[in-house]
This record gives sequence, structure tokens and C-alpha cells, in this order.
Amino acid sequence: MSRRLHGRGFTLLEVMIALAILAGALLVVSEVVGGALRNQARAQKLGVAALLARGKMSALQAQYERKGFHDFDEEDEGTFEDEGHPEVRWHVDVRKPTLAAGPEAVLASLTGGKKLEEFLPTPKDAPQLAPFRAILTATIQAQLTRISEQLKKAARELRLTVSWQDGASRESFDVVTELVVTDPEEK
Repeated sequence: MSRRLHGRGFTLLEVMIALAILAGALLVVSEVVGGALRNQARAQKLGVAALLARGKMSALQAQYERKGFHDFDEEDEGTFEDEGHPEVRWHVDVRKPTLAAGPEAVLASLTGGKKLEEFLPTPKDAPQLAPFRAILTATIQAQLTRISEQLKKAARELRLTVSWQDGASRESFDVVTELVVTDPEEK
């Protein structure tokens, strides 16, 4: 005696619902994969731009250590065509620092915030040096003023902006550093 199994088939409505669920799931998966691919492409472009920026910043540092700074602010721009990436642009601003670097600020930075009076003997501690205190103060302040002026000539802020076109939008980032060149190779 053989037994026949009779199975119930799917109705057209059930098949359509299953296909709709499958289509929705495939749409979500395609959005996730598309977003991951866009993020991967953006990360790759950002990585290339970061390496190019590092190389440009090193070249700028070497240039200024060799030649020194001009007495005025500078700007320059170009592309990374020589490096094989003409689509990536750079712009550099070289600015004199705007910080106050007077004698008091120089002394404070060299001594961890101490003032000149803390280093000079007081008339109470060393009465024999009291007449020389004013001369010593003036001499030290003159030296600190000279140091301050040299620092103003030797310090610059370098701001490198690297940019590239990414579809319809322009992407960019800035790298900022302080550079001090006290004794350039070429004088």
C-alpha cells in the first residue's frame, strides 16, 4: 500500500508577499554595501591626501630650515601632479605669530612661569647688591627683549590646506604647525 503525500502549494498572494520581503531585504543590503563602498573610497582618498600632506609639510620644513623666513607673511599653492595626484590641491599660509612675546613672556616660558624678581636678590637678603639691582634688571630685560625679537623673526605658523573634489562636493583638511628656524643654512 502506497501512500501519496498531498502537499498544499503556495498561493499567489503568499508568493508575492515573500517576494516583497525579499526585495525589501535586498534593498537594505544594497544600501549597506553601497554606503560601505562609498566610505571605503572616501577613506582611501583621505589616506592618500594625508600622505601627500605629510610629504608637503616635510618639504616646507626643509625649505625653511635651509633658507629661513621672509620678513612678511607668505602664501603659495599648487597640485600634487608630480606625485601622481593632480586632482589633489594644496595651499600654504606662512604667518608671523600673533602672540605677545615680550621679555616677560620669554622669561616665563623659559622658567615655567616665574618672574624676574624671583631670581634677583632682594635688598633685605643681599644689601651689598642693592645698588646693582636696577642695573642687573635692565641688563636682563635687554637680553630678554633681544631674545624675544629673535623669536619673532624665527617663528612662523604654517597652515597647509589639502583639498580634492569628491563628486559634487569639495573635501579638505588643514594641517597647522609652529616652526622655529633660528639659524638657516643659507644666509
